[in-house]
Amino acid sequence: MFCASKFFSFKKAINSTFALVSGEAPEQPVVSIKSGHVFEKRLIEKYISEHGRDPVNNEEMTEEDLIDVKTTPETVKPRPPKLASVPSLLSALQNEWDSVMLESFTLKQQYQQVRQELSHALYQNDAATRVIARLKKERDAAREALANVQAHLGTTTATTAAPAGQEESMDVDQPTLPDEVIEKMNTTSARLSEMRRGKKKPPTEFASLETVKEYAQTSSIPSLHSARSAGITAMDVDSTGNFILTGGNDKHVQLYNKSEDKVVVNLPGHTKKVTAVKFRGQEESDLLLSASADKHVRIWIPDEKKVYKLGHNIAAHKGDVVDLSIHPSKDYFVSAGSDSKWNFYDFETAKAIAEVTDSENQSGYTCISFHPDGNLLGAGTNDSVVQIWDVKSQRIAANFGEHTGKINALAFSENGYIIATASEDNLVKLWDLRKLSNTKTFTLDEGYKVNTLAFDDYGQFLAVGGSDVRVFKAKDGSPVTTFSDNTSDVTGLHWLPLAQGLISASLDRTVRFYGQSS
Repeated sequence: MFCASKFFSFKKAINSTFALVSGEAPEQPVVSIKSGHVFEKRLIEKYISEHGRDPVNNEEMTEEDLIDVKTTPETVKPRPPKLASVPSLLSALQNEWDSVMLESFTLKQQYQQVRQELSHALYQNDAATRVIARLKKERDAAREALANVQAHLGTTTATTAAPAGQEESMDVDQPTLPDEVIEKMNTTSARLSEMRRGKKKPPTEFASLETVKEYAQTSSIPSLHSARSAGITAMDVDSTGNFILTGGNDKHVQLYNKSEDKVVVNLPGHTKKVTAVKFRGQEESDLLLSASADKHVRIWIPDEKKVYKLGHNIAAHKGDVVDLSIHPSKDYFVSAGSDSKWNFYDFETAKAIAEVTDSENQSGYTCISFHPDGNLLGAGTNDSVVQIWDVKSQRIAANFGEHTGKINALAFSENGYIIATASEDNLVKLWDLRKLSNTKTFTLDEGYKVNTLAFDDYGQFLAVGGSDVRVFKAKDGSPVTTFSDNTSDVTGLHWLPLAQGLISASLDRTVRFYGQSS
């Protein structure tokens, strides 16, 4: 039996003998029959070829005098001397840990990237499948109609069926806008960008921070819309600040002339509450837009006497129409619905140029707004996501998903760099579109409900409307002033040019004007 003492003696002999040649334990040990010592095979063979003697007793020897030592398992190379102490072992383990963590982080990044690519591919595939299915359905319907007509006329069809077993193929491209529309959008964007470069800093007439802090209610328009189903649900102000357009829970649209101090037009027709109203933005023969929970968008046109009548009634959506936005060119507009679809229209024809449904968002839209240049579109959803769409390609350029609860309001700053968003989590967030990151968050009171947001025309102040009206300094989020004159939720805000005043509308049926007291 091979006892432990003999094993340790043998191991010691191996190490001590081999140390004479290399100073390290052998990896392929051999025994010299001349001296009985163990050597590393490659090293002792080299020694014999040079000296022809045993390095221990100096006797003559050849490679035939070496006997291989067979081990099971094979000899494991010992740790290098640097791992012989506890500190060196800890350092080695730390290096291994860092390496594993770095590799894990890299793998997670790769996983997220692959996941995003897969999600995008699945979205594209699903969209293509939907388009193909719709086109096939339309084709089959057209074929059936043609067959019915030909049968009625007693003629035969000239079309031939595809060979049995042969699959039909169909090239489906991503829908794009007509070339003339894209050209007009590009021209508008270039013109507005050039104009914007010339007014980076507010002029001297712009209201200062101290001036805005002293603002107070200067006047009001009470008792707008019906007392039954009371409340102003939407508001817009024309470029002169004299005409105020409102929509209400009473299903009516009203146009108020401030200089005459009266409602000059009352437009019935919607069958449910009005959710959005807009001026087209032209100085002469301005058109009016209204949207409603009755799933319709209405275009109101004036005659020579500025008496408005219904021009177009658009059955726009399968769900409530929640918001409208006018393109900066004044030739197009969009509507957003609770059916998770937004439509892009031509004012001249009142026809939808594009109908865009996001297959990944089935929660429905809550608000929508054009970027100041008109090439991007911001849309808020019921599932806490803010989407930034490329209008020309109808693709999502970015998603902001750090809110909780549905998005109640959004607004772009005039320079186009910042978008403000608000949701049910009583937070207002500012996002930098250049970095696609959240740059500032305003935390409001617990339970505070935000319904509307508005930047002034130089992006210096952000007005927040909800339980009351609050004005913040847009750059750092510091509060400027608060107006609490409303007795019900604020639903509309509009800054006058150069921030010389602020107009609010409320569910208490009142439009209020804030500015410097005379």
